[in-house]
Amino acid sequence: MPTAALYIHIPFCEKRCVYCDFYTVAGQRNRIPDYLDALRAEARLRSAEPFWRRRKFSTIFFGGGTPSLLTPQQVAEILDVAYSSFNFTQPVEITMEANPGTVTPKQLAEYRRAGVNRLSLGIQSFDAGELQMLDRIHSPEEAMACALAARQAGFENLSFDFIFALPNQTLTTWEATLQQAVELAPDHISAYNLIVESGTPLDHQIRKGKVSPLSEDEEREFYEFTIEFLERHGYHQYEISNFARPDHEAKHNIKYWDGSPYLGLGASAHSYDGKRRFWNVANLRKYLEALNAGVLPEDGHEKLTRHQRIFENGFLGLRQNRGVHLESFRKKFRVEFDEVFNGKTAELEKAGFVVRQDGYVKLSRAGIFICDEICAQLEPAE
Repeated sequence: MPTAALYIHIPFCEKRCVYCDFYTVAGQRNRIPDYLDALRAEARLRSAEPFWRRRKFSTIFFGGGTPSLLTPQQVAEILDVAYSSFNFTQPVEITMEANPGTVTPKQLAEYRRAGVNRLSLGIQSFDAGELQMLDRIHSPEEAMACALAARQAGFENLSFDFIFALPNQTLTTWEATLQQAVELAPDHISAYNLIVESGTPLDHQIRKGKVSPLSEDEEREFYEFTIEFLERHGYHQYEISNFARPDHEAKHNIKYWDGSPYLGLGASAHSYDGKRRFWNVANLRKYLEALNAGVLPEDGHEKLTRHQRIFENGFLGLRQNRGVHLESFRKKFRVEFDEVFNGKTAELEKAGFVVRQDGYVKLSRAGIFICDEICAQLEPAE
């Protein structure tokens, strides 16, 4: 039985970034104590459900928002609630996202003592102009100092998040960011191609002609450069946007891609039990009201069809460097991978976009660059 992942959403932020599409609230730090009370109530309610009571968890992830707006004591209290509510294997990977502009060296040391053993710093860029364009509240110098302080605090598993292909960004500034990153020697790097989400301030700026996005060819050039640069510096690509030193892959994120169960606590958090996906209300007031009334804040759900589970297994498997294990796929769905996808796999293999190796089918280097287009072709018939 696969272990599960526990996600805890902390929606609070100092200010909302121009590109952000996640559920966040800015300027309401005074609501954090009430929110933590609600998280405790939600954990108790979910732990009473047979599926989650029987399941063992192996990862915890504090995401946001800006989880580093919580005090170390508050983080410790949430971890105590998690451990008292659910069953865990040992050791547990405990990740917390942090904004370099919100933490001090003392706080970092206290987060580590509280039990957080993996820190994910939302640096995004080491270029001052790019940080300003993204509405980040930290400077390049603060990000560097934060990374060094994290090591001094005892974090042996450190991850950096970056965004590339920004409006007006050049390969020169992006290379400088990556060079600074590898000099700081994190264990893991997430590098995401900028996606302009509908309704965000960045989307409005582009629609009004205030900024211009890069072309698809330029985006691909950035992506190719990213892969080659990071692999040259010892970071292997294990997923479309994620790179790690050996044995430092993000165990929590891999659970999403492997189809393992995950439970999300907090406003807007999503969950999956292997057959059913459900999500919480993306509204702080409604979230608090529901839990104050002793009711789960669930806002919607869907039961995945076999067709959906097959497609997601294939899509998420191909996003990973190792690909889809054919024998495991056959045992899980009682059908061959090639049979489900109507011969498309063989066509893509002949075209050089897909390769077979050691019992896996995976994307080639050429296929990685058009992953979404390939997966769209692999939509199985109902």
